[in-house]
Amino acid sequence: MKNVEGILLHHSGVTVLQTVETIHNYHKNKGWAGIGYHYYVRKDGSIYKGRPETMAGAHCPSVNSTSIGICAEGDFNTETMSEVQKQAIIDLIADIKSRYNITYIKGHRDILATSCPGNNFPFNEIVNGTVSNTTQQTPTETNEDKSSDIFNDGLVNCIYDIQEWLNRHYNTGLALDNIYGTNTHKALIKGLQTELNTQFKKGLAVDGIFGTKTKNACINVRQGASGNITMLIQMALFIKGYSLSMDKKFGSDTARIVKQFQSDNRLSVDGIVRKKYF
Repeated sequence: MKNVEGILLHHSGVTVLQTVETIHNYHKNKGWAGIGYHYYVRKDGSIYKGRPETMAGAHCPSVNSTSIGICAEGDFNTETMSEVQKQAIIDLIADIKSRYNITYIKGHRDILATSCPGNNFPFNEIVNGTVSNTTQQTPTETNEDKSSDIFNDGLVNCIYDIQEWLNRHYNTGLALDNIYGTNTHKALIKGLQTELNTQFKKGLAVDGIFGTKTKNACINVRQGASGNITMLIQMALFIKGYSLSMDKKFGSDTARIVKQFQSDNRLSVDGIVRKKYF
């Protein structure tokens, strides 16, 4: 990044909800170093850091090295922005302006031939908006520990990432081939066995075989839990074809997917991962 002169506003261009991890993974698949925006603002007003401000963005070629890129979740050619999302962007711009000598705020289409950020994007309201809070706070990382910084590939989005995560946490020695085969299946079970031993003193053989002892040692897991067992549950759901963030946190999104799994398999729908499901 060179001297930061401006702020460029974008939209994600789709009406469906997309996590910051989805955007990051999509941009990686395009051959980029990672998410091209410096910030991503979701419809609920949540602000996520993407590419570090010290690094040039990948959001508008002619100004990537001199502007901060902000992307708003949504397609503002077909929908309107909520007040909470609008205010979040206003607050974010105020924070950026407090740290840089910003000389312009523009939409993507002001520089390139594109409709982004959409005809319904409240550009004037945002640029001329007033900040609701008297004390500005710098947006925080999406997760507490540095290992979960999405730009450093800490988050898990595919089988390759699952294999890398299992190798790093349990020394499973998997080939990083992005294929869910027998060895990756056994590595997941080894991870579960290791966590049950470490956290609950179950004394299991870490052999990757899901036998009666391992099944009986499993625990019920519900919304509010966090940690490696939650991560392994999220990985198992992903492998079964469910789309969710794998972030170690059993939040509302994971609870929703668990309920979908329960419904699909004619189980009691309560969002609790019970030991009989393992």
